[in-house]
Amino acid sequence: MQGDRRQIQTAVLGGAESEEPLMLPLEAIELDAFRRQHQHDTFWCGLLLGGCGAQLTTKLYTVLL
Repeated sequence: MQGDRRQIQTAVLGGAESEEPLMLPLEAIELDAFRRQHQHDTFWCGLLLGGCGAQLTTKLYTVLL
């Protein structure tokens, strides 16, 4: 089965069934601070939000011109 490759901005903390939503950063410049703030947390595609229940990771996208 192939993994879900959608780009997601809303996640939940701690587990797939969590009721604690958070917004993932929309801008690359915000990512380092977000990672420091949540360095011990895990992010999930929340089942209560209609998601798949998979664990999420942050990824910094860059475009080389």
